[in-house]
Amino acid sequence: MTVGHNSHMCRAHTEGRAGAGMHVPDQRFHAMPTGHFAIGDLSFSFEGSLEELAHCQEIVREIERAEHRLRRASGAEEVVVIYDQDLEGERGTFDKMRLRAYDDDHNYTLDLGVTDTNPLGIYVGYDQNIEVYDRDAGEAWQITPEGDPVQPDVDTSEANRREEPTAREADASRGPSSSSTQSTEPASSEGPSQAEIDRAAEVLLTRVRQQPSEQRVGETTIPDGPLGEKLLGFATYCGRDEGYLSRVLDVKSASGVGELTVGQVPDVLAMIKDEETLRQNESFEPDTDLPF
Repeated sequence: MTVGHNSHMCRAHTEGRAGAGMHVPDQRFHAMPTGHFAIGDLSFSFEGSLEELAHCQEIVREIERAEHRLRRASGAEEVVVIYDQDLEGERGTFDKMRLRAYDDDHNYTLDLGVTDTNPLGIYVGYDQNIEVYDRDAGEAWQITPEGDPVQPDVDTSEANRREEPTAREADASRGPSSSSTQSTEPASSEGPSQAEIDRAAEVLLTRVRQQPSEQRVGETTIPDGPLGEKLLGFATYCGRDEGYLSRVLDVKSASGVGELTVGQVPDVLAMIKDEETLRQNESFEPDTDLPF
């Protein structure tokens, strides 16, 4: 399957003809560069500029990491692309593209969101929970990217799922579970690697660059959801507790994440990722009671 822009550029090569004694240059059309990609069991080609193809590759790599999480959770080798149509929701029917893996009894699913911020028009959240569906019992629940069950007593999405016709239609792109927020230490060997943390920060920065720099975080929504929630989710992903986040906010003279501006987000992400960066940015006011 070929998906892409500028399909009109793919034209047959034609050579000009001329009468005797006349030379006409070869009239050949140069096709746009083409990239070949795979998402799950779906292989496709995309035609576009080199910049667009590089962006496509970036998105595909994000999705490959999501596929790895599905394989790890399910124990399956294969991840397939599912296109569910006419799903029932509060606002009527809708279609959804999904990644899915299977074991003997369960479906493991990650929803792909729709966005206009990349050439492919799809994305997957780095902190997105995996939906697990028991085919025999007809029951569904969610697990975190690390594979821990989402606790229903602290995750309000559980109540939301009970109100829907079928749990498998629940939106899997909610924030991280409380099992992650209880961590008070930076990411360990059991958590995400530094490369994964850096990559998650890059994804957030890509989303943020589309927004006005002076706009408040609390008033900003990116394709993955409210920006404030995503910053809190990133801090949780890095294993940072509330005290650590308060230190970051103090550097920016903000009492809450929502008071930050979009332009401050890159610095905030850098300080959340690396405590040494935070220390370098922390300032200490002199004691005004001292006589010197």
